[in-house]
Amino acid sequence: MRKFMLLTVLALSACATAKEPGIEVRIVEVPIEIQKPCPGTVPVRPAPIGVLPSDLTALAAALGAKLIEYAGEGKYADQAESYFRICPPKAD
Repeated sequence: MRKFMLLTVLALSACATAKEPGIEVRIVEVPIEIQKPCPGTVPVRPAPIGVLPSDLTALAAALGAKLIEYAGEGKYADQAESYFRICPPKAD
């Protein structure tokens, strides 16, 4: 019986923890997304047409010139497209 008690005490003492509970400090880095301003500049919209001429050829010339202001090479449409490529709008 004495041997059985000794084995039980040894078995239970093997399960004892030597580590005392305490405070554990951990440093954790968490990436956070922050909002930053867009580096692009908003293109200036061309001025409105204003009063339309009554002469058909003058009207066609005015509309053609306004179309070139918007869609010409390097004009408003290209500038706006490059701005939205740099600074895409947020999908809310």
